[in-house]
Amino acid sequence: RRAADTWDGGGVTTRILEGGDATVAAATRLASDSDVLHIAAHGRHAVDNPLFSGFELADGILFGYDVDLIPRVPATVILSACELGRSSVRWGEEALGMTRVWLHAGADCVIAAPVAVPDEVAAELLSAVHVGLSEGATPSAALARATVDTGLSAPFQCHGDGF
Repeated sequence: RRAADTWDGGGVTTRILEGGDATVAAATRLASDSDVLHIAAHGRHAVDNPLFSGFELADGILFGYDVDLIPRVPATVILSACELGRSSVRWGEEALGMTRVWLHAGADCVIAAPVAVPDEVAAELLSAVHVGLSEGATPSAALARATVDTGLSAPFQCHGDGF
């Protein structure tokens, strides 16, 4: 809610899915209608098969392979979920994980952490990222400024063309 509140007043429509409304189908519909998507959910990186990494939603898991089924993905995706910034590399193959999945599907930039971040830290830091984004900053600049403004240090990384 704090992240969504930063966009109020600029003619931007924000939508929040929570509780029973946060289904896989609703999340994928929202993703295809959004320019900035922030997913705050429990997540798990599947080391053996990264395409089975995913977010726990009300009716099941949105897996990495589901992202390719979204007709139009947001330009910026923020993943506030444990481990979903991780990648796995098998011998002779490229790094795979949720960040790569979103980038492959067409997102310009993904902000995610490769390790667990306390909920309170993620909420405050990523809300501050939305302040920067809503003011027109690039994702990497918004993340850097949020770190300075909040005084919080967390391992969120900017992947893709967010510079």
